[in-house]
Amino acid sequence: MSGGLTQEWEALADDAARLNDAKFLKIFHLLEQLGDKPGIQSAFQRMRPRLAELRPPRRPSVSRIFFRPVEDLLDDPEGYQRRLNRIARSTLLPCWKAVRERMDAGLVASATSAISRCDPHDAVAVMEAATPFWREGADAVVAVIEECRNNLKFKVDNFGRDEDVLRQLETIRLILSIGPELEALKLKLPERPIGELAESHLEFIRQTLTELGKEDARKAAPLMLALTARMRKPGDLLKLLAETRLGGSPADKEEMSKELSGYVVGNLLRQTAEIDRASPGADAAPDLAATAERLTEGLNSVTETVSSMRDKQMSDKVASARAEIGDFVVRNIVENVDRNLLDTLFQQGAPAGDEEVKRAEQLALALRRSAKLAPFLGIKREVDAKIAEVRQQIDKRTDGLLSGSAKDPALQRQVFNSLRMIEILAGSDEAERLYRSWKLRMG
Repeated sequence: MSGGLTQEWEALADDAARLNDAKFLKIFHLLEQLGDKPGIQSAFQRMRPRLAELRPPRRPSVSRIFFRPVEDLLDDPEGYQRRLNRIARSTLLPCWKAVRERMDAGLVASATSAISRCDPHDAVAVMEAATPFWREGADAVVAVIEECRNNLKFKVDNFGRDEDVLRQLETIRLILSIGPELEALKLKLPERPIGELAESHLEFIRQTLTELGKEDARKAAPLMLALTARMRKPGDLLKLLAETRLGGSPADKEEMSKELSGYVVGNLLRQTAEIDRASPGADAAPDLAATAERLTEGLNSVTETVSSMRDKQMSDKVASARAEIGDFVVRNIVENVDRNLLDTLFQQGAPAGDEEVKRAEQLALALRRSAKLAPFLGIKREVDAKIAEVRQQIDKRTDGLLSGSAKDPALQRQVFNSLRMIEILAGSDEAERLYRSWKLRMG
């Protein structure tokens, strides 16, 4: 019966995705009011890509607020990978049901009432209402983990047979145990993804790290796990960790840094694989170039920390990640960009229109962006060869059109379009040189 309901909710979500934004959001808000009814989460899963674009304010339901501290570690089930200390979204609903049964009913009722009265835009009010909730919740997750270990039927009925769910539950427990500190710190930091941290931001993080790890450095690990997932350059936090004095032995802190570096590199690889699975088309090249730039930036940020460890296994992992991102760039951006760019720029019988020129510009910019990344990713030879090929083809095709009158507006426009692409790919000096050559041909 529940399977049938799930399919119906999923069908409704698919239908909603074809509507305009206003109607789509209206259906979303109606579904949101149904809470944890069977199948609703599957519908939200189908709607998530559109929701990520629109970013509507979410109704502060008690279960959503309960898992807010772990929001940066959530992956869709099909993209979830083991051993990265992350959490599949499919684990949340059974976890919440099991945890709720083990928490004080009065506390749950009180938190539910307080959260329902909060303005969803007032993050401070929501955090204050949820603080006692997270502490109690961490203890309840411990009880759920123990029940899973001691009662196979309970585990299978609620979470299935995969033992990896215990790792996910432990990650949830660790993050909830520092929920108040983490959420208070997030309010002082820029919105994710965080690009640069000011000195004041670093000081806020340092203070929280010091307080959590004053007795044992490893108690700061869940904070670092959550924060590095919010960073474009997670290596900045690993450097801060190295500079911050914590309790326990230096060996414990070094081991924690090594583990966190492994999670960061593994997560970058996970994101690369996730994009590959989506089978992006030619039009996605500009977005993919931006993604590759972000992944490379993240990887470069941890290089110094990994080098200081003098750990061959970690160094090999970074090198593997670098090669994999480079392969991603070559396959998804570089390989076919010349054909797509040229087909877009040179239309049959007429110069490209404004929309086509914009698309061609975006493809050229994606290739130039790839050229900037190429030295870091070991693909400089492939990218340089592709840029040379594109320049040669633009020159050749434009040259073939120059038998026409210089006063022909269509010819003038095509020459201008070609020069714009050369300027993007090779710079203004090369574009000026070609302009002089073509101008002589046009008479």
